[in-house]
Amino acid sequence: MIFSWIQRGLRTGVLTTRYPAAIEHLPEDFRGRPVLDASRCQAVRGCDACVQICLPGALALQNNGDGTTQEPDRRLILDYGRCIQCGLCVTACPTGALHMTADYELATKDREDLRMVTVFALPTKSDRKENGKEESNGRAIE
Repeated sequence: MIFSWIQRGLRTGVLTTRYPAAIEHLPEDFRGRPVLDASRCQAVRGCDACVQICLPGALALQNNGDGTTQEPDRRLILDYGRCIQCGLCVTACPTGALHMTADYELATKDREDLRMVTVFALPTKSDRKENGKEESNGRAIE
C-alpha cells in the first residue's frame, strides 16, 4: 500500500509552487503582528494595561535582578507564538507604544525566535531625585 503511494507520487511530479507565488494585497485594516515602540512604553513606571488585556497571555511583564548582584530591570515579553493578532493590546495601551503591522509571516525554525524581550532599566535612587522630588524615568535597553 505504501509502495503504491510512492509510485503515484513519483508519476505525478511536483505539485507545490514556490512561496509566495504572488504578492498578497492586504486590506487596509489588516492586523498582522503587534510591534512595541520601547521609547513610548510606560512599563518601567508600572503600566501593565496591555498585559492585563491580553487574552492568550502573549504579553508578560517580569521584574529581574535583586539590586545587589544584578541591576534591577523590568522586561516586557511579547510571545508571537501565543499571539492571536487580535489588537486588544494596541487599544489598551495608553501611550500608543504598541501598533499593528501588516507582517503576518512568522515562520521560524526555533520557538525562541518568536519571543521579543524588551528590557527596561529601572531608575536608581540617584536617577529619581531631581530638584528634591521623586521622579521615575526608566530607559529601554533593547
